[in-house]
Amino acid sequence: MTNALRLELATSGIRVSALHVGFMDTDMTRLVEGPKLDPADVARAAVDGIAAGAREILVDDVSRSVQAKLAGGVGALYPELR
Repeated sequence: MTNALRLELATSGIRVSALHVGFMDTDMTRLVEGPKLDPADVARAAVDGIAAGAREILVDDVSRSVQAKLAGGVGALYPELR
């Protein structure tokens, strides 16, 4: 979806940045156990990334790990599907 928007809006001079993040400490994740990011930290990372012209903003280790595994295809992300 993000790449489709990038292509569609590029002709209008609009740049699209994608924000990738694992769990944030919000009402939606209140029942999720484990580490969660402070939404204010995520917002700061988003603003900094946009200001830097980043097309992909990876806020945490979870999103960095997923991005790194994408090149390996579905099997790298979901070994149980190999």
